[in-house]
Amino acid sequence: MLFVILACVLQVEVKFIMELIKLEDNLKLDILEIDSQHETLIGLINRLHETMLQGADKATLDGLLSQLLEHTRTHFAYEEQLMSQYNYPEYEVHKSEHNRLMQHLLDLAKRYTNGELLLSFAVVLELKGWAVVHIEKSDKPLGAFLTNLKEADRTPG
Repeated sequence: MLFVILACVLQVEVKFIMELIKLEDNLKLDILEIDSQHETLIGLINRLHETMLQGADKATLDGLLSQLLEHTRTHFAYEEQLMSQYNYPEYEVHKSEHNRLMQHLLDLAKRYTNGELLLSFAVVLELKGWAVVHIEKSDKPLGAFLTNLKEADRTPG
């Protein structure tokens, strides 16, 4: 019985340790679609971290990295479409940040694929860092802008 309890406690602790990042309330924009996409992005980073810690094979890591790249590309395109549609004044700066981040992700993926880079804890921490910083510094102001438009009843409900 003690073994079962200890195993359950350890399993909870391991799960806690493996969740590298969480979309806390202070990172939410209150724009349902963007928050949902951010949850997916963070989930992919967490899955990559967890899978890496479990010693998964290269094919599994390759698949997760591909999903992360594709989701990021789709997410950025969605935000850029909204910024353009609603004439967001910081569109060019925000789009430039997307381009820079996407290029960085593509470079990491290329280096990993070519065997020049291992998917390490440091790389996953870097992914966590850019996600959190981008949401805080770039997406939060976009969310406030879109919320203000909605409150002024200039966006679809």
